[in-house]
Amino acid sequence: MAEPSTSPPAQPPPPASSASLDVALTPSGRRVPAPPDPLKTYGRHFARTVDMFLLPAIAIKAGMEHDSEQPESAYTPEERHCYQAWEALLRMIPNLRAMLADVNAQRPLTHISAALLVGSNAARSDDTRSIKIAIVEWLSGSLKDAGVVLHPMAKAQRGFNNPVTGRLLCPVVLDFDDEQMRKLLETHQATIDGEPINGSHWPTFVYDLNKYNPALPWESFLRGRLVVQVFRHIFTSPSSATAVGDEDTHRGTRTGNAVLHGMTRVTVGSIIYCATQVHFALSATAVFNKNNKNNDSVVFYHSLVDYFEAPQFAGPVHDLLDWWNCTVFPSHYNPQPSATNFGLQSMTAAMSAFRARNAPQDS
Repeated sequence: MAEPSTSPPAQPPPPASSASLDVALTPSGRRVPAPPDPLKTYGRHFARTVDMFLLPAIAIKAGMEHDSEQPESAYTPEERHCYQAWEALLRMIPNLRAMLADVNAQRPLTHISAALLVGSNAARSDDTRSIKIAIVEWLSGSLKDAGVVLHPMAKAQRGFNNPVTGRLLCPVVLDFDDEQMRKLLETHQATIDGEPINGSHWPTFVYDLNKYNPALPWESFLRGRLVVQVFRHIFTSPSSATAVGDEDTHRGTRTGNAVLHGMTRVTVGSIIYCATQVHFALSATAVFNKNNKNNDSVVFYHSLVDYFEAPQFAGPVHDLLDWWNCTVFPSHYNPQPSATNFGLQSMTAAMSAFRARNAPQDS
């Protein structure tokens, strides 16, 4: 008969790695949240300052396939726009090329693009939600004067059916005080030159109406109060959105996105992003679907991109960016010095006139 086994009894499996139990806790016993993924943070800034809808993967692809030997005219406007987005990504993430070329990383392009996209989508969603609520407070005076109530979370009460949001969304070339026009806008039957109203008919809120000149509409374009408030809300702090003048009038308790990313100048993308957020916050549209080409806010966004890229408006765009930098980043604003000393020039002209008047007359 075989003798009974003398081997030791089976040992229980080892406990889970202590690393999994090594969790940092706050003094109150709460788990310390993991630090944010830097790529997702860059993705948020990309949506807010470069392009609200462009997939980061498309921008990266445009950069990797760009041939510097080719003239700029060899690329379509869309290709040039995507390449400019790639260059913005490189300024934002200086080691991006090295990250993409890392042979030790697993599918670096897929990983980087996905993380940037998550951040981009999160920024758009977070800002849309917060501005939808904040804009009700900013319009409280006008709403009270009009005798209407606007719930911060309700979208159906907005748009042309509301006298306050309707006036702001009304194309600046139309008269919202005309009762018949208001009814046409409410029923989506209003037209301009035979074309139905859409997001490319620029609304009243984008203009500084105190300086609006229909003969020179670019002079007050994109200087509207609400657009500036949204910029401050997103990039400085929510509390600074009601500031008038100096950006430092109201300081938030948290670091703003501008400081977080070392942003001391506006970008074209940031202005368009903020204006589009205002457009959507005022509208009755419930969902901000970037794939819905008939969404007025999406049409509005692309119409602004076209304006900034139109060569005939390079001068007004330069002046607009100067105005924005002076308005929202006054402590960093440093206008280009003039090559002409206008004060000395006027003094010289006055002196010449003085000498001419007092020159001895020939007898």
